[in-house]
Amino acid sequence: MAGEKLSPKATETVEFIDYVITQCDHLAGDVEQFAVAKKSAQADWLRQGIARELGHLRQRAMVKNLGVLADEIGRLAVQAGGSGSPQMKTRVLRDGVAAMRAACERMRKGTIDADVAAHKEV
Repeated sequence: MAGEKLSPKATETVEFIDYVITQCDHLAGDVEQFAVAKKSAQADWLRQGIARELGHLRQRAMVKNLGVLADEIGRLAVQAGGSGSPQMKTRVLRDGVAAMRAACERMRKGTIDADVAAHKEV
């Protein structure tokens, strides 16, 4: 919020969530590359990269003590690593990345609102 100072913990959380939102944009691009991949080896390589990046994001979220976000990312990582047709996997990944981005934006707003409310009480 404009003019509001956040606590150091809230600032760190918001910065990490911003990082995850940026990674969602990169992952969305990777999903689109996966969707148009002609060769199955290339598609498999892209899918494994997406699953690996989601696994790294999940670990970072766990370190930051953001269990809800880590669970959301972990669920998507499992879906990315699972079996299924390329069309189904593309749909699941597109929907999952969009849902993860929306969850991050809600979490970011909630973190800021909660911190501002806590400062007003004091």
